[in-house]
Amino acid sequence: MQGKGSTIIEVNGEELKLALTLPEKFDLAQPWPLRTEGSDPKTLVLTAAPKYQEKALVWVKTHYPVVLTEGEKPQETTLTVEVTGLRSTKGSVVFSLFSGSEGFPDKGEKAVASGQCAIADDKTARLIVPKLAPGSYAVTLFHDENANGKLDTKTFGIPKEGFGFSRDPKIRVGPPRFKDTAFAITGAGSERVITIKLVHL
Repeated sequence: MQGKGSTIIEVNGEELKLALTLPEKFDLAQPWPLRTEGSDPKTLVLTAAPKYQEKALVWVKTHYPVVLTEGEKPQETTLTVEVTGLRSTKGSVVFSLFSGSEGFPDKGEKAVASGQCAIADDKTARLIVPKLAPGSYAVTLFHDENANGKLDTKTFGIPKEGFGFSRDPKIRVGPPRFKDTAFAITGAGSERVITIKLVHL
């Protein structure tokens, strides 16, 4: 997904071909302008058979951070986070959603939304946050296996329990920065779905 003119084909069938051309340098935390035609390298380009154009636009807005086309109005968006990588069905997944770097990642009182969700029998979890306004957001979460309401740690603060962040950043010394985990809610779609895979150290 990098490089000037890079193209990703997400849907490719007899009647529908969906192509996304990404700018040379892009930030997943920022929305991209959406056009149906044009050669500007800083434009996300969509091509589809005319009868499927509307369906394709809806698909793109659901899966990618794009801004609104002219004449559209922002709408509240439901964020769905699918969590994988859990090692058991014990306890629950505790999450916080931040709209900026203040308090990120462990000051839950600064989060715009927080809570917990149950774990399914297949060791996955799904959390839903409704009615989000357009903006940049980041999710932090952990698997509270012993149900004590906190992330248990070992020596030097190394987590004992699984944890994760939106955009699955590489974990080095210390937690990632907000900008490395942020994604865009643009108001261009009624739902945004992301996946987070838990890390175990």
